Amino acid sequence: MSGNGQVPTAVMIVGFGGPDCLDSVQPFMCNLMGYEPSDELVERVRLRYLTIGGSSPLTAIAGELANKLEAKLAEGGHEVPVVLGMRYWDPLISDTLRGLHAHGFRKVIVVSLSPFESKVATGAYREALDEAAEDLPGMELVEAPLLHTLSGFGGLLVGGAAEALTEVKDHGPALLVFTAHSLPVEDLDDEDPYVPALRGVVDRIVSILQMEPGGELDGTDPRLAGVKAYGSLEEPQSWVMAFQSKGNRPGEWLGPDVDDVVDAAIAGGFKSIVVAPVGFATDHMETLYDLDVVLAGRVLEADIEFARAGVPNSDELLVDSIAEVIEPLL
Repeated sequence: MSGNGQVPTAVMIVGFGGPDCLDSVQPFMCNLMGYEPSDELVERVRLRYLTIGGSSPLTAIAGELANKLEAKLAEGGHEVPVVLGMRYWDPLISDTLRGLHAHGFRKVIVVSLSPFESKVATGAYREALDEAAEDLPGMELVEAPLLHTLSGFGGLLVGGAAEALTEVKDHGPALLVFTAHSLPVEDLDDEDPYVPALRGVVDRIVSILQMEPGGELDGTDPRLAGVKAYGSLEEPQSWVMAFQSKGNRPGEWLGPDVDDVVDAAIAGGFKSIVVAPVGFATDHMETLYDLDVVLAGRVLEADIEFARAGVPNSDELLVDSIAEVIEPLL
C-alpha cells in the first residue's frame, strides 16, 4: 500500500473536472458556479461542448496520466495507487479522499493539474481537500511541487512552441502569443505568485529558443498598437504574453486579452499568429474551444495563418518529472 512500508500512501491527481456528456453540463455548471445557471447560458455552454466532441476530455487525460504515473512509480519500486479527484465533477475530490481513507490510506500526495498557484484553482482544490480531511482521522495531505517548476513541463512547452512556429515559418512575420487563464484582478494581492511565475516560465522558453528577453510594451509600436503587455517585438521572433478565457464576473481581469492582442497584430501587419497556452497542463474547453475554434476562426477569417502549440497532457516527459519529485515524498 505504500512505497516505504510505513504509512499507507496514495497519490491523487486533482483538477477542475468537466462534464462527461451533454446531460452533465447543467449540473457541472451548478457545481462550478455555486448557483443554478439560466437555461440560455446552459444551452450556450452545451453547444460549446458539442463543438469539441460532446464532453470534456480533462478527466480522461488525467486518467491516462494517472495510469502512466502509477506504472512509472512501480518501476522504481513504489507500489502506490494513483487516483483522480476533481473539484467540480466526478470523481469528486471529497469522495476520492474518503474512499482512500476507508481503504486504510493515511497519507495522500496531491498533484495539481493547475500548473500555477492561484486562488481559483489550487486554492479551490486545497479547500475541498482540507474540508474532506477534517472528518478523516489521521489523514495527512502532502502537496507535490507545482507542475510549472518541473523540467518536463517546461521542456514540453518549449518543444510545443518551437513546433508551432515551424508550421507558419513560410507565411511571413509571426507573432508568438503565450497565453494563460485570466483572473479577476481583485483576487490578486501585490505578492500573488501567479503572474510572476508565468513570466518566469515564459522567460525560460524565450531564452531557450534564443529570442530577445521580455520587457514592458507600452502600446505605441504600430505592429501592436494599443497593447500594453510583457514581451518583445524584436528580431528574431516577436512575442507577447496575453490572457484568455476570462469569466463573466464584473470588474477588471488580467490583461491584455488575447482577442485584443490578435486584433492589433492583424492590423499591425503580422501574417501569422502562433498561440502557446503555457498556463495549461491539459487540453479542455479553454484550449479546444476558446483557442482552436473561437480564436483560430478570428485569425483565419482575417486571412492570417494560425498555429497552436500543444499542451503536455499525459506525455511521458511530464510523467517522468512528476515521478521524480514524488518519490522523495513517499
